[in-house]
Amino acid sequence: MMDFYKWNPFWATCFSVMAFLISVGNSLTIATLTRKKFRKRPQFLLISLAFADLLVGCATTLYVIVECRFFALLFVFNIFDMFAGLSSIFHLAVISLERLHATLRPFRHRQLSLKAYWVAIATPWVLSSSVSTLMLTRFRGMLHAGVPLIIVIICLTTPLLITCFSYLVIWRKRRISPENVRSFRQNQEARLSMTIFLVTAASFMTWIPFLFFNIMATVHLIAESAGFCIKLLQFSNSVVNFVIYIIRFPSYRKALFSLCRFSVF
Repeated sequence: MMDFYKWNPFWATCFSVMAFLISVGNSLTIATLTRKKFRKRPQFLLISLAFADLLVGCATTLYVIVECRFFALLFVFNIFDMFAGLSSIFHLAVISLERLHATLRPFRHRQLSLKAYWVAIATPWVLSSSVSTLMLTRFRGMLHAGVPLIIVIICLTTPLLITCFSYLVIWRKRRISPENVRSFRQNQEARLSMTIFLVTAASFMTWIPFLFFNIMATVHLIAESAGFCIKLLQFSNSVVNFVIYIIRFPSYRKALFSLCRFSVF
């Protein structure tokens, strides 16, 4: 009988399929959003998010390699997994702030310079690089055993609080602004904001079990070997955006299918 608390062909297959879905989904997202009709400044952040999620796909592949007894790569995986995962989460927080600005100050938002978007894109990468560099000290014995967990908690709860605040304010603003008096552009912005909210909510729902699992494993309330399912759920956060874009954006869906047909023929 197969022991699901240990690494086996079943888990290897699940994680390999997840790595494939993440890589293909986000590669298609990047290819679609870089087409001319989608080259709008708010989409630049979505492209950067897709790159971050594409790196999560690479981390998932590395996870399979490590679990298949290539433990020499464990150090590389830990740092790369931290960098890619936090970059994705930080992107969601930055995008929520951009959506908040678009809702509260639509005229000033339309006048944002390209430089402002480059700063917004760079921020998640710089933050995730800084945290990953700090975590390097964990493996050199320079941090107390509980400090890395505290850093992870802060890095997950802070973006969560930022996004919750942003979308709460957006929701209140939309509630007091009747839909029938909004312009076409405002309705488009509202649909984009709702879509990004769904992506963000789904992503955090996949991360929170992983966070609680790590807390319980640290205080020895749960065996670390029981975490394969939760780790798989955490990696799945990087494929939900692709699925939600298809469901919510008819123009994205049409461009994606057009791109796939062009690739096939």
